[in-house]
Amino acid sequence: YKALTAVRLAQALSAQGLPAVPVFWLADQDHDLEEVAHIATFDDGYELISLTDRGERPAARSSVGHVKLSSQIDGALELLERSLPTGEPRERLLRDLRETYRPGTTWAEAFGCFMARLFSRWGVVLLDPLDEAVHRLGTRVYQQALARAGELRQRLLERSQALLQAGYHAQVHVTEESTLVFVTQEGNRVPLTQRDGEFLLDGREKISLGELEARAETRPLGLSPNVLLRPVVQDILLPTLAYVAGPSELAYLGQANALYAIFGRPQPVIFPRAGFTLVDRRIQHLMEKYRVSVEDVWQGEEHLGRRIAATGIAAGWSERFDQSEQEQAQLLERLRQDVETLDPTLLDALHHTQERIQYQMDRLRGKLSRAALQRSELLGRHAQSLLRFLTPRKSLQEREVSGVYFLGRVGYELLDRLLAHIRADCSDHQVLAY
Repeated sequence: YKALTAVRLAQALSAQGLPAVPVFWLADQDHDLEEVAHIATFDDGYELISLTDRGERPAARSSVGHVKLSSQIDGALELLERSLPTGEPRERLLRDLRETYRPGTTWAEAFGCFMARLFSRWGVVLLDPLDEAVHRLGTRVYQQALARAGELRQRLLERSQALLQAGYHAQVHVTEESTLVFVTQEGNRVPLTQRDGEFLLDGREKISLGELEARAETRPLGLSPNVLLRPVVQDILLPTLAYVAGPSELAYLGQANALYAIFGRPQPVIFPRAGFTLVDRRIQHLMEKYRVSVEDVWQGEEHLGRRIAATGIAAGWSERFDQSEQEQAQLLERLRQDVETLDPTLLDALHHTQERIQYQMDRLRGKLSRAALQRSELLGRHAQSLLRFLTPRKSLQEREVSGVYFLGRVGYELLDRLLAHIRADCSDHQVLAY
């Protein structure tokens, strides 16, 4: 979705006379392997299937771009194959995945090559920050980040405090010892801190500013940016006009905003990536049958249960319940007039009585909905199918289910359909049936 949003923005800007190129920055300097070592797909019952390969890591905290795929990847692709229906979409997807995700290939190579197959027709440029030539171009950024570490840290602390006072949150925890740089030490990516003016590797080993600056010149891949400095590095290397960000990135970019003035670069426009909930024919049929929407499913199991029970069992009971609640409210309103006339001090008692009655009515409605679902195993299964597919692990579908599941069922033309629905002037979450 991020790559497609970048494509759409580049197309829109180019059409307006400002030639723009979509660039996908491979985040392979990160050492959080847990975040990328597994994805999920669905089985026929919409239960999540985890596909995992923890890879062969050269060091405990090495950048994920250096991690090589293991033989586990073959088993993961077999699981994916079994979860998809036979046909051309599955065959093409698996052919591309097996040619790019091979044992011994690094995460960066596999992901980059697969993304190139998906997006090369739109001219997407894939940029690898672990490429030494690219990394060397950013040397001065690291040197400046080290030389002005205290000033940058103070700017971030002030910015984080301002965000908190505004009722927002600080996505990245910044301390009195934080710097913006990681150092590669014996293959491990370790944080660089600063205490009493001295730099420390992993909080223990002292290292001088001169030695760090020398490393930036002679061993450029030995330094890497933290999540707040990374966008600054990107925007100094490239003439970035807009950055397509996911929800978590939007939060930390609000903190990174404080850094740009020090580096003499304006922060680009931050454009939220497009978001989609995809709906297959079986799920669409269930939604139509029970007259429910994706928004009903998002509201949770109890709400969805009520809607399905109202449609699928004892037709009209929900409407009759609504009518009873309205009549009850009207009765209490008439009583309010009498109470106000006879003894206004009893209005609070009437209000509390009304709240207790409403509470008990809500409880009764919930019990009736659950009873209706329990009486019909089929309705219960249908409700669970909707919940599992549209809100897996009680989250947005796009946060839990890999895009390969949908490409393996619909084919790569799904990318064209998604692109056609992305707007350059709006990033609302959309529901798309396929």
